Amino acid sequence: MSHYRSKIDRRTALKWLSAAAATTLAAPKMVRAATYVKTPKGYGTDPDMLNPTSPWDRIMTDRQLQTTAAMTDVILPEDAPHPSPSQIGVPDFINEWVSSPYEQTKEDQKVILAGLDWMEAEAMKRFGKSYADADEGEQVALMTEISASASAQNDFFLRFRKLTLGGYYTTPVGFKDIGYIGNVPLEHYPGPTEEMKAMLEAKMQAIGI
Repeated sequence: MSHYRSKIDRRTALKWLSAAAATTLAAPKMVRAATYVKTPKGYGTDPDMLNPTSPWDRIMTDRQLQTTAAMTDVILPEDAPHPSPSQIGVPDFINEWVSSPYEQTKEDQKVILAGLDWMEAEAMKRFGKSYADADEGEQVALMTEISASASAQNDFFLRFRKLTLGGYYTTPVGFKDIGYIGNVPLEHYPGPTEEMKAMLEAKMQAIGI
């Protein structure tokens, strides 16, 4: 796998995080960060999502980011004309999500970062190489195993898959994929089409998750 490099800037990532937090990724109400958001001058309040800045640091190590990129592409592999998650910056979104200081995201932070480190260590033990450098079959096999287990790794996998899908389908590419047409008045919301639900289910089954 080629080395993943960040594809979206902080301003875009923060807008993306805000959009995702307003969807099914978030709890009914995102707990505000109150006064504990890290800023260059100390601790401030939540970022202004209309004029986003970068009030906290991204905390993933490069190795964790590479593992994230590889895992997102196993969950949603490229299927022309649909790009893979790593091609549109989903790993940056996940990094932003686990780096943010909200109660919900801080819980995800602990599980996701520990899970990424476990995946890396397990890949090194089994394959003698990092997860990102493992063969596609090796990557799929390890992820399939944790998806079917009753362990902390399974909790990690479920959270990670939710972030991958939630991130992907709040991008312009993802909106187009599910037929979202933007802020247009509708008499009712029809939800995802049966065709789209069947396609997603088929993709999950194809890789055993």
